[in-house]
Amino acid sequence: MSILFIANLMQPTHIGRYRVLSLLGAGGMGQVFLAEDIDLGRRVAIKVLSPGHAADSDRGRRFAQEARLAAAVVHPNIAQIFEVGEADGVAFIVMEFVEGEPLSTRVANGPLEWTAVVDVALQLFDALDEAHARGVVHRDLKPANLIVTSRGRVKILDFGLAKIVGNTSALSATRLQTDPGVIMGTVHYMSPEQALGRDVDTRTDIFSAGIVLYQLITGRLPFDGASVTETLDRIVHAQPDSIARLNYGAPVEIERMIRKMLEKDAARRYQTARDALIDLNNLKRDSDPSVRVSSPAALPKRGSTKAIDSLAVLPLATAAADAEIDYLADGITESLIDGLSQLPKLKVMARSTVFRYKGRHVDAPTVGRELGVRAVLLGRLQRIGDRIVMRGELVDAVDGSHLWGGQFQREAADVLALQEDLAQEIADQLRLRLTRDVRKRLQKRHTQNVRAYEAYMRGRFQLAKRTNEGFAKAIECFEAAIAEDSRYALAYAGLSDCYTLIGSAAYVEAPAGAVEKARRAAERAITLDDQLAEAHSALGFVRFRIDWDWPAAEAAFRRALEINPGHASTRHRYALLLASLGRCDDAIAEIRRAHELDPLSLIIGTAYGRVLHFGRRYEDAIAQLRHTLEIDGQFLQAHFDLGMSFAQVGRFADATAEIEPLLEVTERRSVMLAVLGNICGTAGQKNRAQDILRELRERHAHGRATVADLGWVLAGLGEMDEAVTCFEGAADSRAGLIVYLKVEPMVDPLRAHPRFVSLMRRLNLD
Repeated sequence: MSILFIANLMQPTHIGRYRVLSLLGAGGMGQVFLAEDIDLGRRVAIKVLSPGHAADSDRGRRFAQEARLAAAVVHPNIAQIFEVGEADGVAFIVMEFVEGEPLSTRVANGPLEWTAVVDVALQLFDALDEAHARGVVHRDLKPANLIVTSRGRVKILDFGLAKIVGNTSALSATRLQTDPGVIMGTVHYMSPEQALGRDVDTRTDIFSAGIVLYQLITGRLPFDGASVTETLDRIVHAQPDSIARLNYGAPVEIERMIRKMLEKDAARRYQTARDALIDLNNLKRDSDPSVRVSSPAALPKRGSTKAIDSLAVLPLATAAADAEIDYLADGITESLIDGLSQLPKLKVMARSTVFRYKGRHVDAPTVGRELGVRAVLLGRLQRIGDRIVMRGELVDAVDGSHLWGGQFQREAADVLALQEDLAQEIADQLRLRLTRDVRKRLQKRHTQNVRAYEAYMRGRFQLAKRTNEGFAKAIECFEAAIAEDSRYALAYAGLSDCYTLIGSAAYVEAPAGAVEKARRAAERAITLDDQLAEAHSALGFVRFRIDWDWPAAEAAFRRALEINPGHASTRHRYALLLASLGRCDDAIAEIRRAHELDPLSLIIGTAYGRVLHFGRRYEDAIAQLRHTLEIDGQFLQAHFDLGMSFAQVGRFADATAEIEPLLEVTERRSVMLAVLGNICGTAGQKNRAQDILRELRERHAHGRATVADLGWVLAGLGEMDEAVTCFEGAADSRAGLIVYLKVEPMVDPLRAHPRFVSLMRRLNLD
């Protein structure tokens, strides 16, 4: 057998009975050619050890090992080895030629549908299960080594870095141990143990597979740096961005699974490919039939037909000269979101996320990519004489195609009918099967009084500002709506939310009567309409932040979610309740769902970070809060919470750098001073902490700081008895942040104090 080369191209014309057709690729220690098996008349791929490496006995041994390892594993998702040979001192391997598209090419066009990712994962882990059972670890899994055929079959190529683990007797002769400290693999797809040059086992493939799946579902790498060194450092130390933030259509379960694959500590990952395969099959089985992957051949391409299961209702545009009806457009948009979010099997993006597009010229595919939704509703509201005209268009966010368009006209006095007609039309266009109860809720009018409706919408417009002036105007509007229609339950729910937010403020004493007004308004809303999610959510908020009645608060939130599972605000509030009770895993799951519904909400994004912080997942909290600040770097609460998380990992300089600038723009708000004092005391800056404590004592004497503020600083200074006394007083006066006393890390030094233990028992937080 001989190898004949074309002189100028250095490409062989024949390798034994194989006629070389073209060069497929080169890299690492081999070149791969497409060739024809003359005897059998089939195309094959032939890998030849590069001439420059042929003299290296170690490389030659590894090259031969590749063939023996790959040949020992027979599986439909692993490229088959046909022959191993040597000619003229050059080693070669003849293997199956796989026609198809590398996943690296497919993911370059953006993330895949999550169902397609599950299908890839099922085939990948099935192959790994077989390989690992035979003691073989691949060590170089990456999209370029995964080919998808025209029938949707995934094939793993290139076992060039494979090694033997365990005591598999059939392969014991091919064992090749990596020297300690030697890094083998492709940098971006390495496991932490590979990056550190340590010995590896089958779990390193599970980590690399997790990177591949993360990239397929988000369109980007989980660990990427400006240099190889930085990338390796991130693999070892950094946490990846949330998948839900990058692909809002991805279910919570698949994110949980990928995160488990990407655990830094191998002992915390899936321990076998079989374990991951079981979870993947369960996910496929439990998926909705309209999006379920049915077979390996069903790997969909981007833009393929899929049921509309997610929707973004963009703010209705208005003419620049018609700013007077801007609030009306916003109110109709919000009402559409609230109504459509009650439809089964439809995820509707929440108000605070879609309103970030207000006034921006964006197309549906852009919104679809950014929010991970399947369809986008665009519209424009105009006043023409005494009539209100609304033009709407439903657009496929995948390819920008027009799904529906229509125009609705009503007298200005009958704007309620316009909103109802539009909601019903959209539901019909989505072809969702609606029960009689759901259809009735969609058609429900909360008031027949147009003036009450307009006042309510003005109130929601003002409440969304979350400013002192906004709260005052919102209360005025909700009260005006109630004056027009004393049975308007939504207006009472809005009024309750205003008073709860004011009454539970952590940095001022509650205004006289605010807490009782919040409670009465919520109870009145439920009396008027027991089927209103907003009413139960408002009551749950009162029970949580004002009454400190944890079981009643949870019951109210759960009732609200039974009525409307897509109500992001309720999930946000419920998550904070669960966190305050120490049920951090449940809280994280709940806030993640809220974030999926409202991914651009600064309030929910910050709450996500806070819940992670309460769960002692400080690095994850820091990453989440930074991403919230990427949306709006001026959001003060996110800076505040970020400083608190920095302090818990000992980054005191970073913590003070986040919080100190807030003092000037908030007129030295007492709670921010208190947290800064705690950080200074904990960091050993006792003099500065004492200065802050003196300032807060003076403020407290004049009613401009709470006794809880004193407690935070005293805890940082190690003044345990006095700190506990302050928190006892704060509990008596119901200072807002006391609801988080069970989980707030700043008071961890107090937890063994007998009076603190008694306080937790008295608050039912033990």
